[in-house]
Amino acid sequence: MSCNLQKCCYKILNEYFGDIVARVGDALFQKGLNPLKVICAHTKLPYSKVSEALAVLVQHNLVTWEEWRPQIPGYTLLHDRILLILRFPRYVYLVREQYGEEGEMVVDVLLKEGQATASSIIITSCIKLYEAATDESAVAKGSLEQKHIVVRNHLLKLIENEFIQRCPSPQDSSVPVPVLSIKEDQLYSLPSELLDLKALQQEIQLRRAGNTKPAVTHPDAQIYWRVNYDRFHIEFRDSEIRNCVVRRVDPLAGECLGAMLKVSYTRSDPWASSMNVVTASEIRDQLKDLKYLDQYLKILEDDSGGCVQKVGDAGGGQYRLNMANAYETMTHTLIDNIVQERFGSKAARIFRLIRKHRMMEQDQIGELSMIGKKEANLLSYRLLHDNFLRIHEQRKTLAPSPANKIIYLFHVDMNSVVRMILEWCYKGLYNLMVQREMRANYNRRLLEKRTRVDTIVENLKQSGGSEEQIQEVEEMVTPSERSLVEQVLSTQDKLFDAETGLDDTVFILQMYLYYQMQKE
Repeated sequence: MSCNLQKCCYKILNEYFGDIVARVGDALFQKGLNPLKVICAHTKLPYSKVSEALAVLVQHNLVTWEEWRPQIPGYTLLHDRILLILRFPRYVYLVREQYGEEGEMVVDVLLKEGQATASSIIITSCIKLYEAATDESAVAKGSLEQKHIVVRNHLLKLIENEFIQRCPSPQDSSVPVPVLSIKEDQLYSLPSELLDLKALQQEIQLRRAGNTKPAVTHPDAQIYWRVNYDRFHIEFRDSEIRNCVVRRVDPLAGECLGAMLKVSYTRSDPWASSMNVVTASEIRDQLKDLKYLDQYLKILEDDSGGCVQKVGDAGGGQYRLNMANAYETMTHTLIDNIVQERFGSKAARIFRLIRKHRMMEQDQIGELSMIGKKEANLLSYRLLHDNFLRIHEQRKTLAPSPANKIIYLFHVDMNSVVRMILEWCYKGLYNLMVQREMRANYNRRLLEKRTRVDTIVENLKQSGGSEEQIQEVEEMVTPSERSLVEQVLSTQDKLFDAETGLDDTVFILQMYLYYQMQKE
């Protein structure tokens, strides 16, 4: 945990949940596990406000509790989960690609709610789908009346494929500090008797009629569900590796790697650093139309950065996927590019050379990198100054004599470099969010004016207003103001894209550290 990560978490909480929740989250970030009274004293907020803020954080799976003292709960902030809020658009887009509009709506509702019952998810998703339907005649004819069944089926698919999981429930709710637990077989299981389709349809109809709180009871009122982030991260991890192979070889090689991943998951832990062995015949069963499979496997073995390893010849060839090697290669490439952008191509050459040889003397660097000695020394010390390199002192003999010469060896501590770049990413995310908020506040009046005009124009079109009325309203925004609004919105989109790119970098670096911890 660091200052940059703390500021980034505070900014995210402030943007999505407001100032009070952000202050409570910041107090938990600084103090760690603490009870309600200590949080109140640190934030100087009323007891009721802190309780509501903690309820919001617990609802969105950002805070857990445990017994701090006998019968007194203590709360802990899950700061890694806060950063995942920036990844929500990617989660929604992934589900839309694989499950369509209904699956996208289910995940979108659940991400906004944090935790919700299956009935609530289906009802809210159906209402939003009705509101988003552009074909009013289709709605009037009743073609969307069975939409709750379609949404229910998509929800079951998402649960079956482990994108959504059941929340643990209290073992004994009568105790002051209940312990949450759940059986393994219940985690991804939704019994059909827990969903009353008639009750769902009745509540949807009442909600559409304007009744915001209909008196309809559902059998699953005490069973809540949440998004399984790890399942999404497996998809992102595999996608990153496939994209690297596609860029390095071709799309068919990416399909071959995808088939290997699919077979490996049937017999291996998805988070293992090294998967179990798969045979070429099993891969061929998945890719019946792919010609030259043996040649593609040979290319993957040679050019995948150690991701695909051949371990035997049985079954047409036995292959193992090594995720740790794949992300090590990706991280090395990422850091090499960062060094090249900051210091130039010669510094990147020196950095790669030292990383490859592990330890190097200063004189060797200039000779092997084919760079002048003076320039090589200058670049080496620049990398050392910015913590990309480390120095290790080594005596020629162990005798404590002043005549002994000390050798200074340059080396790369990859874990330290990765953590340093992660800090840069957190700082960059914070700066991007501040910049986006500042530009939005500076042009708030103009953006609100544009929104009001667009709303009036839309209402006129729906009510059958004349072209002259619509044109008169649109002229309320001058051409210069319209141009400025488009420029502001374009800048906001660029800042948002930069946040997404930084989050992608954070994901790669976090995966590298995860697999390095497994090795240790």
